[in-house]
Amino acid sequence: MASLTAIDDKFLYPLAHIQTGQALGIEVFDEQVITRSQNQIWIYSIFNPWQPRIEASYLSAAQIEDFDLVGENYLYVVTHEPANIVVPVDSLNSYSRIYFTEHLPGDKITREGSTLYVADRFKGIDIINIGSGGLREIISTFSTNWGIRDFVALYPTLFALNDFGLVTVDISDQQFPVSRGQNYQINDARVMVKNGDTIWLGADKNLFGINIKDLKNPRLVNQFRMSNEILDLEVKDDRLFIALGRGGVKILDVRDPLRINDLHNLNPPFSVYDIALSKDIVFLGLGRDGWVIYEYR
Repeated sequence: MASLTAIDDKFLYPLAHIQTGQALGIEVFDEQVITRSQNQIWIYSIFNPWQPRIEASYLSAAQIEDFDLVGENYLYVVTHEPANIVVPVDSLNSYSRIYFTEHLPGDKITREGSTLYVADRFKGIDIINIGSGGLREIISTFSTNWGIRDFVALYPTLFALNDFGLVTVDISDQQFPVSRGQNYQINDARVMVKNGDTIWLGADKNLFGINIKDLKNPRLVNQFRMSNEILDLEVKDDRLFIALGRGGVKILDVRDPLRINDLHNLNPPFSVYDIALSKDIVFLGLGRDGWVIYEYR
């Protein structure tokens, strides 16, 4: 059960709406924002968040599943096609920066320092050492009962959603990852985020909180029903940001996982597919309608 009202001392202020590219997915890296459609990626500088400037764009021969930026100019693109080629868009030199693209087959990618974690729905998860970018050395590959839908890697533990629920994995020895525990009470969960000792999961319209203090026994502690399907989850300062498609964005106070407080509801005139956070700035991916920037202060 969750309360429906709460007091928040922060508000959302619109800064910019960018319509030059699509944004089914959006990520922020320092002063760069990367958005993607099914087959194209756009990279923007947000040195001035009121006037983002496009720096590069790339086309993929296969549908893009995920991406990550390493250092300042190594772009890793994840697709299902093992021999995919990612090429720069012919821009007549209108863009100002060159990025080196690397392709990896899979569904999801995340990074910690010089270590990449790449999940493939049918293969498992590769742990890859990339140095400062460009180098690729596979440290190990392991499976969490297949069907990986999303995962969070925070050394020395990896948390993975598979077709059955949540799995916790000890990666303190990256050559020999070991499964520690699981919670298979959750069906159809597709997105996840970690906040302290709680993993928040989105499964259709349901938000679930799972306590992972005991890695061998993750336990369900709360659930909350949304008005629309949960498409993305992000968290900062104990505030959980939820992308709800046509339902806009909901912001919850999750300091106490047993008592969720509803802080804000944002309803832009577009569907919200993805969220990225950086300091006090909120970035929303709006699909074909581009993306928007809000200041949350």
